[in-house]
Amino acid sequence: MIFCLVQGDAIKNSFPIDTRNYATFGHLRIAIKDAKQNAFIGIDADRLTLWRVDIIQTKENQEVIVKEYKGVELHSFESVGSYFQETPTSTNIRIIVEPLPSVTTEKGKRSLVDSDKGQNSKRAKFADLNIISTAHKIMEGIMKLDENESTYSNPKNFLSLPYPYLGEKLPIDRFAIDNNRYFNFMGRKEFRNILETINKLRSGTGYMKLFVYGTVGYGKSHILSAIACFLFRTGRRVVFLPDCRQLAVDPVDYTKSALFLAYHDDDAKINEINSCENFENIVDFCKKLQFKEKLYFIVDQMNALDELDNTGISLKIKQQINKMSNYHYYIMSFSANNKTILYLMQKQTGELKIKLYGGFNEEEMEEWWKKYSLPAMNDQEKERIKDITGKIPLFLNFLLEYSHKNFEDAFAYLKQKLKSIIQKPITEYSENLLGNKHTWDRHVGLMLSFITNTHPKLGYRKDDYDHRYFYIKDDNICYYVCGLIRDSMAEYLFEKREMEIFTNIKWISRISDFKTNPSVKRFFVEKACIASIFRNGLMANRVNFKPGGMEFFYNEKEIKFSSNKEKCIFYLPCCWNQEAINGLLISQTKDKLYVAPVQITLNKDNHSDSERKFFSSIWPNLKPNLSSFEDKLEIMFIWITHSSETDESVECITKETRNKNHEINPNYTQVVIGFGNVNSDINRYLPNQIVKIEKTNRESDKETKEQKNAQRRRGRPKKSL
Repeated sequence: MIFCLVQGDAIKNSFPIDTRNYATFGHLRIAIKDAKQNAFIGIDADRLTLWRVDIIQTKENQEVIVKEYKGVELHSFESVGSYFQETPTSTNIRIIVEPLPSVTTEKGKRSLVDSDKGQNSKRAKFADLNIISTAHKIMEGIMKLDENESTYSNPKNFLSLPYPYLGEKLPIDRFAIDNNRYFNFMGRKEFRNILETINKLRSGTGYMKLFVYGTVGYGKSHILSAIACFLFRTGRRVVFLPDCRQLAVDPVDYTKSALFLAYHDDDAKINEINSCENFENIVDFCKKLQFKEKLYFIVDQMNALDELDNTGISLKIKQQINKMSNYHYYIMSFSANNKTILYLMQKQTGELKIKLYGGFNEEEMEEWWKKYSLPAMNDQEKERIKDITGKIPLFLNFLLEYSHKNFEDAFAYLKQKLKSIIQKPITEYSENLLGNKHTWDRHVGLMLSFITNTHPKLGYRKDDYDHRYFYIKDDNICYYVCGLIRDSMAEYLFEKREMEIFTNIKWISRISDFKTNPSVKRFFVEKACIASIFRNGLMANRVNFKPGGMEFFYNEKEIKFSSNKEKCIFYLPCCWNQEAINGLLISQTKDKLYVAPVQITLNKDNHSDSERKFFSSIWPNLKPNLSSFEDKLEIMFIWITHSSETDESVECITKETRNKNHEINPNYTQVVIGFGNVNSDINRYLPNQIVKIEKTNRESDKETKEQKNAQRRRGRPKKSL
């Protein structure tokens, strides 16, 4: 059984048809004409068009007239069973019957269209039934939700919530919304804080506005969407505007969609809203409500309006929203870099404010781990995930995009995704500050405080840093939102040759904070060593390397050798984690050309093949450019690790292939230098446990090292004569 309705009739006149007796829709049209003979006088069954729809019938919408409603056309030859099953039954209207209009009429009588013209004009004030139907569906889902706020603030709960907006343009770039318009929400502790603050809003005697702002990816939009659902569930009328970018495209229709949901149960108000032809009409509608009831306006992504400032649209829309919400409760959400919020942060204003910084707390993070099936990870690997993402929901969700076989694959994919969305905006912000030396110097000093989580220097300004990714808490400590932000900013400043950052005790002292994250600890140590070598020089094998310049290279062709210049250049690979070396010292004196690859490591055994990699991949590309320096060329491979060792000469090894000698490595000196010889502060902040392990490894592996060296000289490769 399905319910049908003749187009142009009120919902209360819907009628049921038992579909079990009819094979096709051609048969069903005949049955419908027989059931509603008076409605189709003079109209044959084949002049009826059937549309498949899904309109909820409620007590409130019985008087609503369905006019010009279209769905999916049902053709005569199609099987009824292919569209409608016998079970489950539904009281929703499933078929709209559209009779073909009469072309002629009796003399002296108007056509049905003409005779109904005045009535149709009146009916035009009714909203589209599709909108009303969707509104009822959304509210039907909302009213099934728990009205206990603790449900939404408990991270153990993963809820499916109706998305509380009627319009077709949903923010799918920020939400995973299914075909039934539901989204997933994990309980967040801040839900309670925001809700309690909203409940403190008071008309006349208290605050009526609340600003919610915070760093990128915290989950502000998800929390506010859940807040909107909860307010609806507890009887409040909510005007939820989730995306100011779409609002700017069509302010009137976008706002009317939100108002339709707020008044889903009030036909008179629905008709008033539908009659609003411009934003002034909407403002008047909301203003008239001030003495009857208070609406809760929730406007998300307000920062989008800042992006439109140069068009003049932004200011007008802001003014319209302010007028519309002026007599009601107004909750606004901003990105922390928003110009308006930066202004408000510096002034005492008549609004409540909530700051949302960072990502999940530890309890929320723990529940997130439990919820999702991820590659097996030990505690150390989980710490790496937490560090690089900052426990930010937006960033963690990248791990859920694909099923990864192991941690290494998952981490590599995550890092690549984060780089693609983070590196450009943070470097662009810094680039815009380069033009003014005083501003740039303040920015660099402030970035040092952010990436080392220390106090900022006095005198900084609010626009000296990007508030989306960096923040200063009430404890006056600087923070970054995630490890990739820290590393990206460090790499950027490194390439800008701001080496004083990496020899600063703020940077070096942070080494001790990453005991359970060796990759980050190594990153800090490497930067400190390279900067120290560049600023202070390095003594290796009785040669004093004192760099007079620093160059970054993508491939070996960019490394230049000049026969008439006495200087030392420190070449650094542009790619992160270059496997063979961290840098290359080229020093030319009157009598010598020194080529010294540098490898920095916390554990030399983990990089045991770095020398082989250098001489097999980089050295063959350098050697052709050194033919004029053969008589004065001296090569050394410099290791920088926990403790110095005795220098060791390594003889040239060749391999015979097709009657030719292929060089495995030239004559060179292996030099092992301790961190303390590069910068005495580094050893102070390296965990003692690691130093002890390294010392034990050196003692126990002394014999093994000699055996490896002997083994390397045996076999097919042989010394050159």
